[in-house]
Amino acid sequence: MIQYSFQGLPFLLKYADMINSPESEVREENLKVSKKSSFRTKIFPGPENSPVIYLQHGMSNRGINDPRILTLAKHLKNTGATVYLPELPEVKGLEISEDTVPNIRALFQEIVKREGRAISYLSASFSAGMGMVALSGKEEQKNLKSALLVGTYSDFADSLTFTLSNYEVDPYAVHILLYNYISKLQPKLSKLEEFYFEAALDNGLKRTGEEEKSPKLLKKLNLKEKEFVNSVQSDPGFRMGLAEPILSVLPPNFALRNSPKNFLSDWKAPIALLHGSDDPVISPNESEQLFDSLGNGKQVGKVILRSKLITHGDHLPFYTQLGEIPKLAGLWGFFLKNSGL
Repeated sequence: MIQYSFQGLPFLLKYADMINSPESEVREENLKVSKKSSFRTKIFPGPENSPVIYLQHGMSNRGINDPRILTLAKHLKNTGATVYLPELPEVKGLEISEDTVPNIRALFQEIVKREGRAISYLSASFSAGMGMVALSGKEEQKNLKSALLVGTYSDFADSLTFTLSNYEVDPYAVHILLYNYISKLQPKLSKLEEFYFEAALDNGLKRTGEEEKSPKLLKKLNLKEKEFVNSVQSDPGFRMGLAEPILSVLPPNFALRNSPKNFLSDWKAPIALLHGSDDPVISPNESEQLFDSLGNGKQVGKVILRSKLITHGDHLPFYTQLGEIPKLAGLWGFFLKNSGL
């Protein structure tokens, strides 16, 4: 992997503001994938016939207006790519949905059709894993030049359990889980759905002080609802006891149909897996399991890196881990080179 460092270093230097990465031309349109479905999409146009990257946002209520993903899109464009950044309404709405995999697949196919050539895919967290499922078919593999998945998962059920075990470190994903499933787990505790949605937004949008909404909602909960919230916050055993009930209320075979580990037999495209060493939301073991399973005796170009420079959705200042930079540059270089950059 280190042999690709020269290719990836300029990209990382843009992130570190050591190389100029000017603001990019951006156009926005509704990308139509069927007669009934279209998706708000930002397009960062690169040079004529430039390599194309489909960049998919993760579970942020800011969607494609999230400054982090806009910065990434800008740097990719300034590296020479044309970047498509579509917004998935259910993901923006923090919903764990059966729609996400088919939506990603339809968007990928439409971008390939529009551009008339194979493209690359880049995403993080659960959107990365669901993207891997979406693009694992033989037809999609023919049109996938390269993939980079950051902090992704291999098994949905295992990942859910890990998320619950790390509430004290990062409660955001647990709040999303409870927002999605609390009405099925505890239908009588009717105000908890709104509470956990706003608690997730407080975390994700970094709301503090008067802007923070969940503490105000907490005061309006009844005694049973407050007891549930307190148990989630203070009792690890109670939290871990939620794993099986959540899995039991998922749509039939949801975990099976949305776990990348079950969709690797036809995977041929070059793939890079990047995971934070201390990721509190999805265990780095998930990426390692995917890496070990990829190929299954076939030749698949693949690289993996557990890095101290990233957490789950953010990177740390590069000066804090100088020794990590060549390895990270190598991983990015692998992706960029296989994307045609």
